[in-house]
Amino acid sequence: MKLTKRELMELARDKPWITPFKKLLALSDPSREYVEIHEIYDGPCFGCAAWTTINVARSSPIVVKAKREGNRNIYVVKLGRHHKGEGTACIESVWIEESKVKIAYCGVAGAGVGFTLCRGLADGVEEIEIIEMGGGAKTGKSVLTLPLKYKLCIGIDDTDTKEEGATWCLANNLALELERTGLADYVSLTLTQLYKKNPHRTSNCVSSGLILAVEPQKIDVVLSYVEEALRKRTLSEHTGMAYRIGIRIPPKLRGFTRRAKKGMVTIDDANRVASEVNASLKPITGERGCIGALASLGFIDNPDKAAK
Repeated sequence: MKLTKRELMELARDKPWITPFKKLLALSDPSREYVEIHEIYDGPCFGCAAWTTINVARSSPIVVKAKREGNRNIYVVKLGRHHKGEGTACIESVWIEESKVKIAYCGVAGAGVGFTLCRGLADGVEEIEIIEMGGGAKTGKSVLTLPLKYKLCIGIDDTDTKEEGATWCLANNLALELERTGLADYVSLTLTQLYKKNPHRTSNCVSSGLILAVEPQKIDVVLSYVEEALRKRTLSEHTGMAYRIGIRIPPKLRGFTRRAKKGMVTIDDANRVASEVNASLKPITGERGCIGALASLGFIDNPDKAAK
């Protein structure tokens, strides 16, 4: 049976064993080869996220990468239909229909409830088709419909001076504004430690990388918003921005970030790598910040490694 969010809320009413997820996101890019799924729990359910991430990775043939960050499950899934999962919790199919992403879940017992009612009640889910309800020792199966959004990665560097400012705070506030205005979902902020002996550094030599989930038709609006905000709010004459749309990170981009962590790189090197990995550099008040901005994109999906 297919249910709207309102109908699902009515079905789950007065059931104390239903805990809604906070938000679900489905990110892709123009190639539409992969979808990155973010499942965010409502509350610090770190153990639930850990259990689910491990079992979905183990049981789902189309999941190529799975990890947990806090109370969030993150899966990179290769698009595919009708793959039979083997295990207690799995993603069996993911496909795109025009501007919608369809995710087919299957789980036993509590996992089945989580894949039907709990995820179905999350912000971001537009429709749910319950194939089997689940609960107890029964299997639960569902197909959730989410709006298609692109994974927009934006790097920012060199917005402060030795007297005042903080690039990561500025980036965080920008992302929060974009979410409040409905232009984007704020997915994450990664801080990338760069070469500490850089003579141009303000102090810590750290660049900031934002991941935003943006509807394809709003990409240009979001980029213009960020560019204009940086131009108005930066304190530096060397502020730069870099951006790229994509689920997978090319090895050449990761290699550039490694070099920027270990030593000095030039703007010519940054321009060359950007052209090779389909990234764009945007000087805001100067070119120099574009180097760190691009470097912030190489490990934007691995905040612990980026911070080292």
